[in-house]
Amino acid sequence: MKLSQLKNKLEQENLKNVREIRKEFKKAENIALYSKNAESSLDSMKIIGVTGSRGKSTTAYIIHEYLKSLGYKSVLYSSIVVDSPASYVMKGDPIETAIKSEDSLLAIINEVEAYGAEYLVLEVNETTLEKGLVKDVPFDVRVLTNLNPKHNEEQYSAEEYIAIKKSFFENLPSDKECKCVIGFQNYSKKLFEEMIKINECEKLVFSSNYIANVNGINPSDMTCVLYDLESSLNGLKMKVLVNGVSYELETKVMMQYNALNFVCAMTVLKALGVLSVEEFKKCIKDIKIPGRVETYKVNGRLIVIDNHLPKMLECLKSFKDRCLIKKIRVVVGSMGTGFEYWDERFKTSQFLSKRQEMRKYAMDLLKGYADYVYLTEDDNASESVESICQELRKYLNNEVPSTIVVDRAEAIKKAMEESDVNDVIFISGRGNRRVLCNSSTTIKLVKDAEVVEKVMIELGW
Repeated sequence: MKLSQLKNKLEQENLKNVREIRKEFKKAENIALYSKNAESSLDSMKIIGVTGSRGKSTTAYIIHEYLKSLGYKSVLYSSIVVDSPASYVMKGDPIETAIKSEDSLLAIINEVEAYGAEYLVLEVNETTLEKGLVKDVPFDVRVLTNLNPKHNEEQYSAEEYIAIKKSFFENLPSDKECKCVIGFQNYSKKLFEEMIKINECEKLVFSSNYIANVNGINPSDMTCVLYDLESSLNGLKMKVLVNGVSYELETKVMMQYNALNFVCAMTVLKALGVLSVEEFKKCIKDIKIPGRVETYKVNGRLIVIDNHLPKMLECLKSFKDRCLIKKIRVVVGSMGTGFEYWDERFKTSQFLSKRQEMRKYAMDLLKGYADYVYLTEDDNASESVESICQELRKYLNNEVPSTIVVDRAEAIKKAMEESDVNDVIFISGRGNRRVLCNSSTTIKLVKDAEVVEKVMIELGW
């Protein structure tokens, strides 16, 4: 199905909402400007869909920033940022789900048409796939960053999760040329081989030399291979083979788990036929991923904002073992339950049970890595912040010193004030999300990076 046909179909199925959508759409002051200067039709635009267990948002952002750096008109919809010049969504603001309904998909199509976009980069998560919202979107490239069957145990069994991710690559229309980029990490060789044979589309594969060799796969059969990596407080240095040709890359983005996100982006750009390694090197050198390893090196400290607790702790521990940092101070909370607008699945007994397990798992991790923990709020909804923090502290079992600071901004400030030179303050869980659900019906606005910057000024750092 062509994108113009999908637009017509959605409009016909949602006639009662179309007028309201258009009314909101026209609120964007620059809509007329972009509609007059549209340079490409819906059906000539390239569409990239990115799914996976980890790295979806980061990979989508890198692809989008590279395309813009070459002068292309690209639109990005991801959970960490929306970048759509014809949208009324504030640039740089995150959203919980890029495509949450047919109405939101129709709005995106209207925006790219008005802007005359040449590329549309979409993050596609499990909920979007489960609802079948993108089944008719004519993707030019479909991307699997990685696949961890146990990634979302709070909502799905391993079997359900795999089936949902596979659905993005199954039953593709024969009249549409599409390339599939498959990342091999975090899952079995058997499942990888299933993904390679899942459809008749051209496959471009990426991984690391280590992962390929351990699993008995010839790295020379892959499009892009990470074969050397150096991680430091200054960022990453990588060596990547692209169709057998070696390239050296550098970026100020920290933590080794991000390396394969860059390799994935390169593979996608290769699939699109727009990869210039020299231009890619320029693009990623100083790139900053919103809400993903946002770092501040200030007053002898390293402040890190990220939402990946296990991987980040592993990376920080490696820095500590190499005597690059001193103490690891972690600001962390836990999502509660009972916000009135949340999906019904967050109210099930299964979810509540899994939430308790995940809280204990997170605190058990901290016992092996953190030197000090600041327990605070994080979307507590109808639950009491104090009771959540007391539960978390119980799991720590006095094996790591901790302080409960109910207000998140105050917790960040306290962690910064109490830190010493060469310490790391790791602010976990929320990335660049601004909306915090602090009761069953109310929210407050707090963005970790803005709090850090404000405290830096207050402390004269």
